[in-house]
Order: sequence, then C-alpha cells, then structure tokens
Amino acid sequence: MQVLKRMLMAGLPLAALASTMAATGPARAKSVAAKPVWATGTFVFADLCTATESGERAGRRITLRRSPTGDVLVYETASQSAQAESLTLDDDTKTLSFLVGGERGHVAFRGTLATDALVGTVEDETGAYPLRLRRVLRSHAHEACPPDVTGSIGTRR
Repeated sequence: MQVLKRMLMAGLPLAALASTMAATGPARAKSVAAKPVWATGTFVFADLCTATESGERAGRRITLRRSPTGDVLVYETASQSAQAESLTLDDDTKTLSFLVGGERGHVAFRGTLATDALVGTVEDETGAYPLRLRRVLRSHAHEACPPDVTGSIGTRR
C-alpha cells in the first residue's frame, strides 16, 4: 500500500501503476504455487494394530518430521523403534529412501510419498517385499488387525 501511495504522490501515470501491479501480481501467485507441499510438519504412515487371538502388536509405523533444520525419520514395528541412519527425500519427485539399523538388523526402504500413503519396497535380512502404509492422523495400534493380511502386517517384522 505504501508503494501505491508513493507512486501516486510522485505523479506517475496510471498506466505505469497498472503495469507495475500486473507485473507483481502473477509473480506473487507463482511464488506461492512453487512452495513444496511437504515443506514442514509431521507425517505418519502406519498399519499398526493388535492381533485379536494373541493380543500382540503387528505392523509398522513410519514417522517423518520435516523442518527447516532437517528431516528426521523414525521407523517402528511392534518390537523395534529406531531413527533412520541415512535419509534421502527428493521434494520434486517425492522419492524417499532410508536405512535403519538396530539390534534386530538393518531395514532399507525406497519408495514414494503421497498425501494419502507411503508406497515402496522394504528390504531386510529376510529379503525384499512391497510395502504400502496409509497416512494416519492418530495411532490405531490398539485396534484389532483386519482379517485379511495386507501391507506389512503378517509374519515379517
């Protein structure tokens, strides 16, 4: 608003004023649209649940915390929780890869982030297998596991 007042007080023609406003309008909209969707925040992808017969927890949870100071990823299963030793995230392609180590061995992941799910391949000492975790807003670990075993729930850790 101050710029507008100065331009009017300086006696600039309205055509110059209009062209200045037109030049700044689209540029401002373009810079807002260029912001990455995954800029900051906490993103949780999980299929944790409780087996109805045994009462044991099953599945896994991947929590990605993004901030201007850096990204942190925590990988959790029913029996393990560890922070990623290496983490790569490409904002343009939404490609995510990480490596987690621990007393139960190493787990590697390579896949893609979406607003509703994390999809990719997990590799551990038992081999490589597909993984799809939906994005969740709260923990479902206390809920009963579904009767049809999909995603990461099952015999794998």
